[in-house]
Amino acid sequence: MPSRSTRPRLVLVDGHGLAYRAYHALPPTLATSSGEPTAVVFGFTSMLLEVLNDFEPDYVIVCFDSGKSFRHELYEQYKAHRPETPDDLRHQLERIRQLLAAFRIPIVVREGYEADDLIGTLAKQAIERELEVLVVTGDTDLLQLVDDHVRVILPGRQRFGEYRVYDRQAVLDRYGFPPERLPEFKALVGDPSDNIPGVPGIGEKTATRLIQQFPSLEAMLERLDEIDPPRIREALRTARETVLTSRQLASIVRDAEVELDLDRAQFGYFDRDEVLALFRELEFRSLVPRLPQPRKPVTLSKPIPSQRRAILTEEELEELVRELEQSPAFALDVETTALHPMYAELVGLAIATSPVRSYYIPLGHTTGDVQLRRDAVARALAHFFQTERVQRYTHNGKYDALVLERAGFPRPRIDFDTMIAAYLLGENAVGLKELAFTKLGWEMEAITELIGRGKKQLTMDRAEIARVTAYACADVEATYRLVDVLRPQLEAQNQMRLFRDIELPLIDVLIDMERAGIAIDVSYLQRLSTELDSQLRTLERRIYNLAGHPFNINSPQQLSEILFEELRLPRGKRTKTGYSVSQEVLENLRDAHPIVDAILEYRQLLKLKSTYVDALPRQVHPETGRVHTIFHQTVAATGRLSSSDPNLQNIPVRGELGLAVRRAFVADNRPGYRIADEPILLLSADYSQIELRLMAHFSQDPALLRAFAEGKDIHAATASEVFGVPLDAVTPEMRRIAKVVNFGIMYGMQAYGLARDTGMSRQEAQRFIDAYFRRFPGVARYLEETKRRAAEMGYVETLFGRRRYIPEINSSNPARRQAAERMAVNMPLQGTAADIMKLAMIRVHRALAERHFRARMLLQVHDELVLEVPESELTSVAELVTSLMSSVVALTVPLEVEAKAGPNWADLEPIRVKLSH
Repeated sequence: MPSRSTRPRLVLVDGHGLAYRAYHALPPTLATSSGEPTAVVFGFTSMLLEVLNDFEPDYVIVCFDSGKSFRHELYEQYKAHRPETPDDLRHQLERIRQLLAAFRIPIVVREGYEADDLIGTLAKQAIERELEVLVVTGDTDLLQLVDDHVRVILPGRQRFGEYRVYDRQAVLDRYGFPPERLPEFKALVGDPSDNIPGVPGIGEKTATRLIQQFPSLEAMLERLDEIDPPRIREALRTARETVLTSRQLASIVRDAEVELDLDRAQFGYFDRDEVLALFRELEFRSLVPRLPQPRKPVTLSKPIPSQRRAILTEEELEELVRELEQSPAFALDVETTALHPMYAELVGLAIATSPVRSYYIPLGHTTGDVQLRRDAVARALAHFFQTERVQRYTHNGKYDALVLERAGFPRPRIDFDTMIAAYLLGENAVGLKELAFTKLGWEMEAITELIGRGKKQLTMDRAEIARVTAYACADVEATYRLVDVLRPQLEAQNQMRLFRDIELPLIDVLIDMERAGIAIDVSYLQRLSTELDSQLRTLERRIYNLAGHPFNINSPQQLSEILFEELRLPRGKRTKTGYSVSQEVLENLRDAHPIVDAILEYRQLLKLKSTYVDALPRQVHPETGRVHTIFHQTVAATGRLSSSDPNLQNIPVRGELGLAVRRAFVADNRPGYRIADEPILLLSADYSQIELRLMAHFSQDPALLRAFAEGKDIHAATASEVFGVPLDAVTPEMRRIAKVVNFGIMYGMQAYGLARDTGMSRQEAQRFIDAYFRRFPGVARYLEETKRRAAEMGYVETLFGRRRYIPEINSSNPARRQAAERMAVNMPLQGTAADIMKLAMIRVHRALAERHFRARMLLQVHDELVLEVPESELTSVAELVTSLMSSVVALTVPLEVEAKAGPNWADLEPIRVKLSH
């Protein structure tokens, strides 16, 4: 089962592919008492339930073929030999549609496209929206979609009800080449099921060898003289046009005319009785216990009739101002041209003065309609954006406020944000339309209904003002109404203080950080890219020398042959194409042969270059010359902030490679850009071992408390306790093992994990863990008490009351229950650390403003704050930041903060500071 990422999970089901697989895999004798065939429906439903229960998706969509596709025009014989759909299968496809309707799972069909193309397009859009995608199919063609955030689930070969999950490594293991080259493979060998012609004389082994030998099909066809034997060379020469057409036939389209509609796709809001009635009719009694629990049933209703108006004249704007003067609160939303607030242009502003009175002020439509001047609207509304007399409601108000500020409006103060409120309440889907559906029973218009889909999609500025008025006003009315629903729930669950004192004040902090951005040394990254190219070539030569001959380093099959057949290194897991050469396998072989270290270094360099070095320069803002990430408050279940566009949370923290990337983040000393007429430096303030200190505080273990109180090296002190040696006798290896355990214990590490990370045997690792808990009994008690409390209450809490609901803690599935226990153990520690960091950010932000420092916060990554500081302020700001961070909360162990400064994020030197507390 794929591990649960922080991304929402979308399941895309290949309706026809899965149904046809069930049709051929299950006995056709399966039928109801009345004789209705049900094998396909049963197989399809069984697999669907398996996926729903095992993977717990947030969204589900099923795609079906529409008949003939564009491929029939490209190649007349495409699927020409396939017989008509059998009657018993056609009837069962209709039954499947009935079941999907009962589950409230949307079906997507588009004329001219196959289900594969719809899935490919929806998967691409989902990744752009930071979702994790699982594709369920009976067809291996869809394996070409696999990438870092897309996995494919195929039914078992022996038993249909068993499945295998394919990630990128699994595809490499099965075929010997990456997923994106599967269309080339099919073009070479052909596909009888789709009537796609291959190259005569080329089978799977030869096709695999050719794909591994050449970087592309074009390269293969251009370098025919390098191909042996001659008969294969001539076959390819003869079939050149055919093979290119075949690849086109086999390639899944990623830009079909379909739009991902998450509002419709949200899973869980079905009527269980309706599903049960259909199950009874189909005699699927055995499937009843596997039905997932629906979310709270919702009766759809239309919003109460409301007054919605566009504000087009100064007189109408004055009327709105008079109404705002009498209103205790209003909801606010913006319409823009882009999702990134630093690139979005303001198109219009919506305001609701009550749940049934709302207004839309168009400001940037390009439709030729008369609109009010932006500066006039800003002057008219400025007072209401700032006054304490009125409450302002938003949904994702951080985005709204930053867009408005960039457009010349005063930044609105936010008094209630429905997205953050829903997040604190543990809602899985916190989008406005999802919440309107689940909390209000409103089925709201999807944005695609307004601006279209695919290539024909408009930007909001080109949409008709009348239609945008209805759409935008519905949004602010829903926001206004949701406040009345969510506020009592926050109070009932004791989340209001967290909401009011941490999450809402943090919005202003994050807006300033997002707008500030951080400078990037583009020329350095360009030089680094060239250096990495050279290092990769050097590593290639070294690997070839160690292997004794050249081979494709990126081919798992060839690498497996080199390591396990030619060099005879210890083998791991067997795969279809050889023995696994995954990262985990290679890490375990580090000391076995020098080639392993070289290959691991090669992989690291390749990933670093593509993910960071070559990507970051493309993300520099054209106006500011800086990189502007978006910080997210409502993604991580632990309360930690995350970032995107670009994601700065995943930059390596340690090692030469991580430092190389961090060196590109610099203090901005460009004329006209720096914040003072003097040299600028970066200041880093980093909490030291905060989660271990929290473990000591929560567990009140005497040995841990003593170690921190005495300022000891905690890992050396742990090694001294567990190995039973004096502190000065602790060896580096003892300390390394103790460090692994100290951090691993907070994530529920078991003997297997410790053995894997330290090189111990499983028995040695278990003895070490047993000894650890004997020396630190308070930690053992805390872990067990946390799990017990979680099982009893269904959630765990941080020191500040932030909750994480863990319903799986009482699951009958041991694997799922153990995973839930690990979450329960870790969340109070990681979540409290996140809360402490957020409070520190709020206090630092306020203090810098109150004391009129020119320094400003730029980034928050893990337990670290990064600021930009004029040289003359460095000592004062470092002392202020360190003092505030270390005094956020009083624990039974001290919070320690390390301050460093330098010209870039890598070359930082420690600063000696005097604490004021």
